[in-house]
Amino acid sequence: MKKEKKDQPVLQNRHLEFDAHLFENEVWLTTEEAMAHLNVSRSTMYRLRKHHNIPSFKLGHSPMYPKHLLNKLFIHKALRNVNNS
Repeated sequence: MKKEKKDQPVLQNRHLEFDAHLFENEVWLTTEEAMAHLNVSRSTMYRLRKHHNIPSFKLGHSPMYPKHLLNKLFIHKALRNVNNS
């Protein structure tokens, strides 16, 4: 007998907030576009998505990434790294 999957949060980062108005004019990236935008490999994108380190939403069978939230997330992490060094 299979266990039922519980709904898991899409994103566990507390500093990002989802706003309905944000998504009205959002630029959505495919996996390939997000890989090029972040300059990472396909396996890195998969790992980041699997561990809920980046925001992604499934559109059919394809994950889509909101460009604005990716930028906001990585700018926040970059600033934190600069401040800690």
